[in-house]
Amino acid sequence: MSGLTLNEMKENLVREREMVRSFRAGIKDSLRLQKQLRAQIRSEMQINRVVKADARAAAKAAREAQRAERTAARIAKAEARLEALKQRELIRAQKAAKKSTKGVVWSPEQIAALNVERGLA
Repeated sequence: MSGLTLNEMKENLVREREMVRSFRAGIKDSLRLQKQLRAQIRSEMQINRVVKADARAAAKAAREAQRAERTAARIAKAEARLEALKQRELIRAQKAAKKSTKGVVWSPEQIAALNVERGLA
């Protein structure tokens, strides 16, 4: 035999059972901790998804704002060019009108009407 007494074998059995109970408790604690950690990881991943989506939306809004700004600048530049062209054309028309008004040409009917107004006819 092993040379152990019956009481020593019982004590060894009790000690082994206690070790098994402590191992089981440790395993349960480990599983509980793993479950909590998985839940935290899921929560963090969800938060990260939301943060990334917000960042993408902000970047998209910034790009759209820049695009709108560039478009507005192009429109303003085109309007300024159009206004400059209108001013040049107006100045050209005024110069042409000034040149043509140096002498007034009256038609015979206008002369007759003017004479009647002034009582010369």
